[in-house]
Amino acid sequence: MTKTEEKEILTESLTMQEEEFCQLFVNGGKDFAGQREKCFKEVFGEEYRKNVSLCSRRLLSKPAVADKVKELAEVLQSENESIAMKIQLTETLKSVMQEAATSSFNDRFDVPLSPAPLRAVAVNAAKALMELYPVKHVHESKLRVEGSDGNVIFNVVVPVAPLKNEDE
Repeated sequence: MTKTEEKEILTESLTMQEEEFCQLFVNGGKDFAGQREKCFKEVFGEEYRKNVSLCSRRLLSKPAVADKVKELAEVLQSENESIAMKIQLTETLKSVMQEAATSSFNDRFDVPLSPAPLRAVAVNAAKALMELYPVKHVHESKLRVEGSDGNVIFNVVVPVAPLKNEDE
């Protein structure tokens, strides 16, 4: 028997109430998460009020329930890590957009560079943000970008330093 099959059997052996208990115990928010007795009362009702502590401890010690709680906790941790990474990427992209949109740079000869390449960086950061947070449009846009690769093309004009006159 494979581990997947064993996991399916363990998951199938949970009753609806046990499944609900596991969900509440892991994903119950500040009111229920990690509070076995409170979760037990919520799911199984008041009929066990004298033995809530014992019954909730026994329920959590059942292999199928313990495995389900562990599985849900791993999913929750993975989701939290994804959210944290998404927030960090968002902040980085926003700062890149801000810097690229407002900064000016000079080349090694102290000649000001065209802002077009910087704007392209800002546009690419905005595109990356749009992939992270897709914006749903109520009306279809009339704008069409033509081209085989779908990229936005910028013409870059690099200023040339004025030549110094020999008479000066």
